[in-house]
Amino acid sequence: MNTTHETATDRGGRAGWLWVTAGLLCGLIVVQGAGMLESEAVADMTTTSQSYSMMTTDGGTDEVLVVVDSRQESLMIYRVNQSNRLQLYKREQLGPLFSRARAQGAVRP
Repeated sequence: MNTTHETATDRGGRAGWLWVTAGLLCGLIVVQGAGMLESEAVADMTTTSQSYSMMTTDGGTDEVLVVVDSRQESLMIYRVNQSNRLQLYKREQLGPLFSRARAQGAVRP
């Protein structure tokens, strides 16, 4: 009988890689916002609290709040519309999101 036991160290290692990936994404956002790439991105405010990392930015007609939850391994995008109402715009699980991004990157030359 072949059984696999996942240890807390295994889970901690994966969570560490998620933080590294989130840091790389934030770095790319900063580089793009600095005008080093073609289009411009503006991160107005970023903060981290326990398992949450949050960033606000101008989304054109709406303000945007991006939240990374490292415990749930999810990314949530909220928007504050002109009537100052906060609403969930999109929620993604990070694992499948990165898998799709890797698959799309492998197809491009």
